[in-house]
Amino acid sequence: MNNEVTERQAVRVMRPESPRQAVSFAKRFQAPYIAGGTWLQPSCERSRQWPAQLVALNPDWPEFRGIQETEAGLSIGALTTLDELAGHPLTALYLPPLSGLLNRVAGPGVRHLGTVGGNLLAGGDLSALAFALDADVTVVGGKGSNRQPLVRWLQDRPAGDLLRSVTVPDCRGWRVSLEKLGYRERFSPTRATVVCVHDGYQVQLAVCGEGGPGRLMVTEAMLRDEGIRELTDLEIVVDSELETLGWYDPRLRLAVRRMLESGLMEVTRDP
Repeated sequence: MNNEVTERQAVRVMRPESPRQAVSFAKRFQAPYIAGGTWLQPSCERSRQWPAQLVALNPDWPEFRGIQETEAGLSIGALTTLDELAGHPLTALYLPPLSGLLNRVAGPGVRHLGTVGGNLLAGGDLSALAFALDADVTVVGGKGSNRQPLVRWLQDRPAGDLLRSVTVPDCRGWRVSLEKLGYRERFSPTRATVVCVHDGYQVQLAVCGEGGPGRLMVTEAMLRDEGIRELTDLEIVVDSELETLGWYDPRLRLAVRRMLESGLMEVTRDP
């Protein structure tokens, strides 16, 4: 216990005056960012390894906190808390099922502190939804800010890049199914979250959890070309794609397949 306290007391917290300075600090000192700390703290305590420096983020920086409608869709600041997202009127307008999902994320204290950006970077419950909706992100890097697809940024993210906001398209009227499989213990990580989206033309699918976040592009292509003709064929394709993405536990893949089947039936049923 004394050793853990000593390690935590040795952490230096830097408080930059701007996002650009935050990026500079992160790159210069190879220091992670911290906002709510609900993911960083438990992960460091489990590994008993705390970083020497942390870069604290300021929610008062422009566009880093809050939710607003834009021409591109719904823009959500990365430092918006999960509580704020769940209770915002625009969330109910654009994505009614999301409030119910967020109310099942950990406990009230975590939702009060945890941020949208932290949840996405940790591969949390919001990852699957953001992937399925083709969300874009605006990030601050060494050369300024830029906007790009979330999936691409997470794959190629340069060290020190700072997430400013995430934008989901105007999805009002879309059919969205969110299903979550968790441990009995309330504060344990989610085993799997499955999202099925129908935008009126096609189905988009994504997962996150123990196997990591991912978009089920192969399964989507099969559904576009052939529809849901044989559940057996669908099971084979989904199982293979999940394993390719890193979902190696066969029992967990089975659970995800069943959640996907349920979600697909929900979003493709006749009105």
